[in-house]
Amino acid sequence: MNEIALQEQLARLQNELKLAGGEADKRLLELRVEMDRLKIELAALKNFLAAANPSFAEQFSQVLARTIEEVNPEFE
Repeated sequence: MNEIALQEQLARLQNELKLAGGEADKRLLELRVEMDRLKIELAALKNFLAAANPSFAEQFSQVLARTIEEVNPEFE
C-alpha cells in the first residue's frame, strides 16, 4: 500500500474508534440513569415498608445481612 492509502485507512480506523467510544459513553450514561432509577425505587419501597411495618428497619438489616451471605449477585 502506498502512503496515501495507509493514511486513509488510519483515518477510517480513528473515526471508527471515536464512534465506538461514543457508543460506550452513551451506554454508560444509560446504565447510570437506570441505576439511579432503581435506587429511587428501592428508597421508596423501603419508606413504604417502614411505614407499614414499624419493625421493618430492624428486620431489614437482619434480612440484608443474611442475603449478602446467601446470594452471589454475579449469578443471580
